[in-house]
Amino acid sequence: MFYGHSLPGQPESKWQTLDAHHSGVAQLASSFADFGLSETAGLLGGTHDIGKCSEAFQNRLRGKGGKVDHTTAACLHLLEEWKNSDSPQLGEFLAEFLAYPLLGHHGGMPDYGSQAEEGTLQYRLKGMRANSVPTWKQEGLPPLPDVERFARELKPFMTLDGRPNPFAAAFLLRILHSCLVDADFLDTERFCSPDRHGLRREWPEIKHLEKKLLQHLAMTGFLPDARVDEKELAAGADFSCGSDERRTSIRLARAFMLQRCLAAAETRPGLFSLTMPTGGGKTLSSLAFALRHARMHDLRRVILVVPYTSIIEQNADVIRRILGEDAVLEHHSHYVHPEEGRRAEQNASLAYKLSTENWDATIIVTTSAQFFESLFDNRPSRCRKLHNIIQSVIILDEVQMLPVPYLKPCLSALKILTARYRSSVVLCTATQPALMKSSFLEEGFASEDVHSIIPHSLLPVLYRIFERSRAEHAGKLSDDRIAELIMKERQILCIVNSRNYARELYERLEGGEADFHLSARMTPEHRTRVLNRIRRRLAEGLPCRVVSTSVIECGVDISFPVVMREKNGLDVLAQSAGRCNREGQGELGRVVCFSTEKPLPKRAAELSRRRRAFDEVSDMPELFGPEAVQAYFKTLYSSSRHLLDEKKILEKTSIVGGTFQFQFASIARQFRFIEEDTENVVIEQGEAAALLRQAGPYGELSPSVLRRLQRFSVQVHRHELERMKKDGRIDTKNGFLHVLVGGTGYSEKTGLDVTLEHGVPVEDLMF
Repeated sequence: MFYGHSLPGQPESKWQTLDAHHSGVAQLASSFADFGLSETAGLLGGTHDIGKCSEAFQNRLRGKGGKVDHTTAACLHLLEEWKNSDSPQLGEFLAEFLAYPLLGHHGGMPDYGSQAEEGTLQYRLKGMRANSVPTWKQEGLPPLPDVERFARELKPFMTLDGRPNPFAAAFLLRILHSCLVDADFLDTERFCSPDRHGLRREWPEIKHLEKKLLQHLAMTGFLPDARVDEKELAAGADFSCGSDERRTSIRLARAFMLQRCLAAAETRPGLFSLTMPTGGGKTLSSLAFALRHARMHDLRRVILVVPYTSIIEQNADVIRRILGEDAVLEHHSHYVHPEEGRRAEQNASLAYKLSTENWDATIIVTTSAQFFESLFDNRPSRCRKLHNIIQSVIILDEVQMLPVPYLKPCLSALKILTARYRSSVVLCTATQPALMKSSFLEEGFASEDVHSIIPHSLLPVLYRIFERSRAEHAGKLSDDRIAELIMKERQILCIVNSRNYARELYERLEGGEADFHLSARMTPEHRTRVLNRIRRRLAEGLPCRVVSTSVIECGVDISFPVVMREKNGLDVLAQSAGRCNREGQGELGRVVCFSTEKPLPKRAAELSRRRRAFDEVSDMPELFGPEAVQAYFKTLYSSSRHLLDEKKILEKTSIVGGTFQFQFASIARQFRFIEEDTENVVIEQGEAAALLRQAGPYGELSPSVLRRLQRFSVQVHRHELERMKKDGRIDTKNGFLHVLVGGTGYSEKTGLDVTLEHGVPVEDLMF
């Protein structure tokens, strides 16, 4: 009798047998792969722990030994059995292919490597490691099914456009790995932690959520009974901004776009583009499409992917208010469940944590980084959710913000999801990027594969209806002139490209109660307080002048009559314009684009490319319209063609000499939307100081406290952190938690001063 798992303090008769574990994992993995890969997933689940059939591992379960390699044995078993089959060449190929997920079901899928490179697939199958695997007993192991059977099942998923495709094959392994590791986690949890397993919750059905949303839209007048006529819509573009007629036109336009979304939901799953002007009701219209589309085509969930946590929190709150508190799984680093951190943590909070492990929810709201990094990770903990991403409706909000250095691998993944895994992807934005296949973007989408939910012919009319501001070009300005222009306005927002420049410019203002500064040098909690004061002054018609970085551009519901924006890309300027006259009150707002006399930093190559692309379209009459935006992105991508896969991710999934030589571990290390050159510094003031006092006897803090501390943290570059350490301002706790002692050098007006070149601000001495 071989055992898969022991139970502390229980006799062996209570332990889980290996047969029971293999059977449970095989059944779960097979059910996860019911889209056409159930036999292969079942095979992996039923063989993954064969290495536990060794005396060394059984002794370990009994507490008599150390760590034992139990993952290599299954790979060697497949290799040995299939090499002796009727198709030995095919058998060896498939055994090596399936070794990636088998070897990776604990430590992560490896690189192909060589027999001499420790930890790689070749090292473990044919090198030194293969010779040191504990002897396992094969008696009682069922014979493997015919290798041809698995080849037939796998073949369609290894091709794209009718040809073998190494990226498709690598993605197939990622999905199989996900099915295996989630099944392994769940079966182990079911046996070893039944109470925890019992907390896994049932989520609302899609049909019920769709009904609830449509009822809300009808009650609020968003969804009228009558179909909006296109001629009536076109006439509305001629009315002046702020007029009653224009407000009526805006309501009709929102209803029209919602109706188009609901009609498009009938289209078979695939790629969709949803181009809507700012203020058009994109969040609810795209959700209405997604829920109806999922119900009609038997897709399992809706995943809303958003670039910034600020937008996520806003969108998730909107959806929860309409569909209920239990309808949304919000998964990002800043989210803290309402019940988390209480003395006796409630079941709802634990259930939430369990759902974030594998995304078994109906509606998921997450960040672009979480979504795409999971697709390219190799670790079991991050890969568990992949099988729940497929057969879903994926809404990519603000799709123009996909990072240029990762554009090609991201598009390749989206194409595979729609072509092979019954998923629909909605490219959702007010500034649709040029993602079609071209000479500089071979990985782009074929135009015939993308269904435009809003007809291109109507976009110019819709953008005119929602026009609330006009762009002006002020040219190059001195800092004194910029400050002078800001002070001339009663209410104005000025957005610049760097944190240091925002501080410098703010310090040129009078510094009265009407002047504000916002940047990522301020903690999220601090920025929220300042934004609330800004909103109050705007609502009361009081003077309000704000100098900010891009932290205010996405997901911040705020409106100024005048917005000044330091020169950047057109997509960035359009985001800034979204903070100008948002409600369309009175005459058109002003968006003033300017450049400064300061030279660009040496590391600002990306900004330089975006500026040059903007110069190519800056004279077009409808600067924020679809035509100018497409022209801008074509120029940007063509000038950056050598940088669209900067880390060479696609080259790391290649066929060499008839073998798939994939570099899963290397890809996982290098595919990072946010470069890891920064560290969080907790500002030891107020509530943060109180949270830090909750540390245990060895300085340890609970996960919930650590998450809450993120609201009181500022990101700094590593060289900045080292400087502050040398100045004696940083206390590092437990080797990773950096604390700004006493908040020294943190200003209530401008946040963290890294250098303290001007000494400690007076207001800091008061804390």
